[in-house]
Amino acid sequence: MLWWAKFLIIKYWRLVLISLAIAFGLIACFSPPQKQVCIVAIAASLGDVMGEIQTEFEAIYPEMDIQANIAASGTLQRQIEQQAPLDVFASAALEPVENLVKQNLIQASAVRIFASNQLVLIQAADSLIKLNSLQDLAQSSIKKIAIGNPKTVPAGQYAVNALGRSPDLFNALQQSNKLVFGENVRQVLTYVLNRDVDAGFVYQTDILNQADVRVVEALETRLTGDIAYAIAPLRNAKNPEIAATFIEFVTSKKGQATLKKYGFAPPRD
Repeated sequence: MLWWAKFLIIKYWRLVLISLAIAFGLIACFSPPQKQVCIVAIAASLGDVMGEIQTEFEAIYPEMDIQANIAASGTLQRQIEQQAPLDVFASAALEPVENLVKQNLIQASAVRIFASNQLVLIQAADSLIKLNSLQDLAQSSIKKIAIGNPKTVPAGQYAVNALGRSPDLFNALQQSNKLVFGENVRQVLTYVLNRDVDAGFVYQTDILNQADVRVVEALETRLTGDIAYAIAPLRNAKNPEIAATFIEFVTSKKGQATLKKYGFAPPRD
């Protein structure tokens, strides 16, 4: 091959390589920056309100991406103990968070109580059996009562606390196998809505704007214990700065206003 032909070929490929380098550089310059991800473990009863808070947060911080992992608080606690890649834990009870503090997976000083709630006994609005109180659950006409699994679902433990105030009633319900355990509080609500059970224990917030259910009794804190929602960053959070920013937003006036919109009460003193 003639020397000048070789020269032209080499010059051509140099131009191609330079053009490709410029093109890739331009793509890198104009590509949107990769969002920083924060994965939040969210108790089932917080699913709806946290969805709106997430949208509000990302509108203010478009460079941040909040991803939700929704389950019962006890289930989320186990996931964290098994080193699941999570950054923040929003629990429907203080106990799961305290258990993680004892295991040095959450720093005690970082825990924030950000909301409270109330447990209610409900039944389908069109039920032919009209209940008026907890004591009516002992009626022979009541066959199935749904509660969250008390081992993993705080609402279930609160229900057990309330029933335990009347030992005779609680023993009667257990012996007659009336109790049906749900994996989370939303499943309990579904059982009631589908008429799979005669009554169920859920949070007041779960039945907001639910015309298909009626409240039999709103249970006082002296029966259930304090229903407090806690939030905290995990010690092994991959994005601690985003985690802290998100928690500040949840506990801010804006976050609290959204929680109130969904029926949550502020933390009790």
